[in-house]
Amino acid sequence: MPKILVLGGAGHIGSAMVSELIKLEPTAKITIGDKNVEKAKEVAENTGGDIEVLRVDATDNDSLVGAFRGFDVVISAVGPFYKFGVPVLRAALRAGVGFVDINDDWDATEEALKLHEEAKERGVTAIIGMGATPGITNLLALHGAQRLDKVEEVLTYWIWTAIDPRMGQAIVKHYFHAISGNVPSYKDGERVMVKALSEPECVEFPKPIGAWEVANVGHPEPITIPRYIKAKRVCNKGGIWPSKLNEIAKVFSTLGITSSKEIRIDGRVYEARDIAVAITNALPDLIPPEEIGELIGPLYERLGEYALTGLGLAVVVKGVKDGNELTFRYGIACKDAARATALPAALATLELARAEKLESGVFPPEANVISVEKLISEIKKEIRIELAETELKTL
Repeated sequence: MPKILVLGGAGHIGSAMVSELIKLEPTAKITIGDKNVEKAKEVAENTGGDIEVLRVDATDNDSLVGAFRGFDVVISAVGPFYKFGVPVLRAALRAGVGFVDINDDWDATEEALKLHEEAKERGVTAIIGMGATPGITNLLALHGAQRLDKVEEVLTYWIWTAIDPRMGQAIVKHYFHAISGNVPSYKDGERVMVKALSEPECVEFPKPIGAWEVANVGHPEPITIPRYIKAKRVCNKGGIWPSKLNEIAKVFSTLGITSSKEIRIDGRVYEARDIAVAITNALPDLIPPEEIGELIGPLYERLGEYALTGLGLAVVVKGVKDGNELTFRYGIACKDAARATALPAALATLELARAEKLESGVFPPEANVISVEKLISEIKKEIRIELAETELKTL
């Protein structure tokens, strides 16, 4: 019976992790570790199963280490990861427990990977970024790359709801972090920094999501994929719906309001990003009701039940097979973005808990420490992965 601690399990994504773990392994001994004990108890009661609650403060590293000990695996949903990703991982290494998270910040991912040798010395296996993006995108990237003799490009894309009422501040902060300043990409076989929201393009996602504009964002895929797939180009581009909110985010980014720079208002110092988050969270109260209808109405007409909580993913892998150019295009349309993020993390957590021996270190999903093909096979049982198109021509 695996003993699993879900850190941040009372939150939007964390509660979905708890739900997925119970569905996948009803006999698992699951503990929700969260600062909000009352909310954690509510999640435990609503989920059912053998779930306990433990008060854990993610800002207290020593407390984290003590809380982690005794578990087989810790799975973390505590964000934003540019703030919590590395400290929580360090605590897991100190506690000597297996670790999974959904780290979606590029800079935190770089720092986490630097802990690889420490993890090896401590005999800990840590899988980071095992969500939807990064996560499913990375798994599909390797899945396609392994079917080619030579890989030229790995292009990853996402489009996400911005109106899900369950979303907390961490997700909003992550998005603003991802569209601030310069962000990593990978071109001509080298890592480069590009302006956030540059190089926009229209990408087709599976129905009913369809075509949306996406642009360069700060995400881990261009950081980790080139380590395991030799390609000339790797990118990650994303966006949000409704389009008007995407436009507002662009304005915020252009004005520097999404940055971490400090500004002074009436003698008090604030981080610019915190002001942007506060404005974003207040929009439902600030926007006149008739304007909300005009904003949301067409979205529901287009996306139906996907509008409020959905997401789209697309992965394009281009290369050469048997002397021919070949392109794989994978697509996902999911009604519940939280579930698409929680499911891969839950699957990896259970694999890690059950495994007698895995390679120690800090790894992204495409490292194949936990079988990529097995994870994709299990994800496909719950979420449709569409092979949208292949193109073949003789060189």
